[in-house]
Amino acid sequence: MRSAIRPIGETMTLDDLHSVLDHYPAIARPTAEPEALGNAGGNSGVSLWQYPSGQGPLVARAWPADGTDVAHLSQIHEWVFMAESLGFVPVPVRDRMGRTFREQGGRLWDVSPWMPGSAASERPPDRGRLFAGFAALASFHQALSAQSRFGSSPGLGHRLSEIRALMSGGFDILQEAVANASTDAASDDALRWLNVARRITPRYFNQIKQAAAATCRLQPCLRDVRSDHLLFEGTRLTGLIDFGAMRVDVVSGDLARLLAEWVEGDRWARAEALNAYSAIRPLDGSEGELIDAFDASAALLGAGHWVRWHFLEKRRFEDPNAVGRGIERGLVRLLSHIAAELR
Repeated sequence: MRSAIRPIGETMTLDDLHSVLDHYPAIARPTAEPEALGNAGGNSGVSLWQYPSGQGPLVARAWPADGTDVAHLSQIHEWVFMAESLGFVPVPVRDRMGRTFREQGGRLWDVSPWMPGSAASERPPDRGRLFAGFAALASFHQALSAQSRFGSSPGLGHRLSEIRALMSGGFDILQEAVANASTDAASDDALRWLNVARRITPRYFNQIKQAAAATCRLQPCLRDVRSDHLLFEGTRLTGLIDFGAMRVDVVSGDLARLLAEWVEGDRWARAEALNAYSAIRPLDGSEGELIDAFDASAALLGAGHWVRWHFLEKRRFEDPNAVGRGIERGLVRLLSHIAAELR
């Protein structure tokens, strides 16, 4: 899976945008100057412009130059159209040639409806939004269930490889990189994560190894379902957005991600969320069991990704505070996960 990073200095121009929109029907072109949104506060690497049109508010998206390729974006669009009847999924607008994306300036571009509403900021969200969010996720998975097959989880397999690499010298390499940047503001939390992760990894390894080898039902999944990607007006879900990470995997990964963001540590809310999901799409035994493996692997590796990107790979980010927040958030999650296991 590609990291959700957009390098500093990568900009798009209005000329590129208008060159793309010239290929769309007049009803889908701007009736006023498009508003540049950058990446809309995220780290997905996309560039966004919102604009009014004859068919309502639309958003033009430029995908990262080193991210989604033609084959992957074509597949994502095919899957999204399979969920069109749900009403809360923004399906791509077709250009005059019937295509759902264009190539311009070394980037892939698409246009889709701008979905109304806003994300739930409270943790956990109120009961109505909790139910609506997990019911929507279940409905989305159900809409793509015809694409299912059986196999082992690619996501867990990748995480197991990451953990093996850390245990086989990766921790030492990161430790040296952090030590060489001792004046860095994020170094203290990075060292704390390293110390905790070294101790806890052997305990998590066998659980994740066993889960990664399990045969489970695979289908198209979001693989980055975050609370910011579910939009509401009151308790009514109005939009499920951002499909850039979609690939085939087990639905447990999507559930683990949203549970961690919305209800981590709240057992009642977790049970309510899974009940709302299962009322629409019942989980089989393996899917339910694998949620814990996804959760454990994410808790272990989350801060480590930021440590590697910053201290070893020297990546730069649009938000100067992203690294510190990412490492701190990952460290807190790992410590919370360990504490929950001990209760």
